[in-house]
Amino acid sequence: MNKSNILSELPSDLSMEVFEQIGGNDKVLIERIISKAHVTPEGQWYDQDRSEWVMVLKGEAKLQFEHGELIHLQAGDYVDIEAHRKHRVSWTSEETETVWLAVHY
Repeated sequence: MNKSNILSELPSDLSMEVFEQIGGNDKVLIERIISKAHVTPEGQWYDQDRSEWVMVLKGEAKLQFEHGELIHLQAGDYVDIEAHRKHRVSWTSEETETVWLAVHY
């Protein structure tokens, strides 16, 4: 068993958003996502086959849902997004990394 810290070893090159699987099995995917000023491209929506529970551990982000709902997430905030609920990341902090913990189930 290896001990790790989800807030350590953040990549220095964040020109692209980083998605890292940190756990899971054939039914559940657990990942760390690292963003810095990244957004979902305009006009694109996530429409996932599985539900996703996501928490911001560091930084800030805004999630926009298809019918206009906007949720501002700060460190410690989380949301459970049911499968096929269209959403996009409309903003992440430009000042610091935004570290997400995402569980797809």
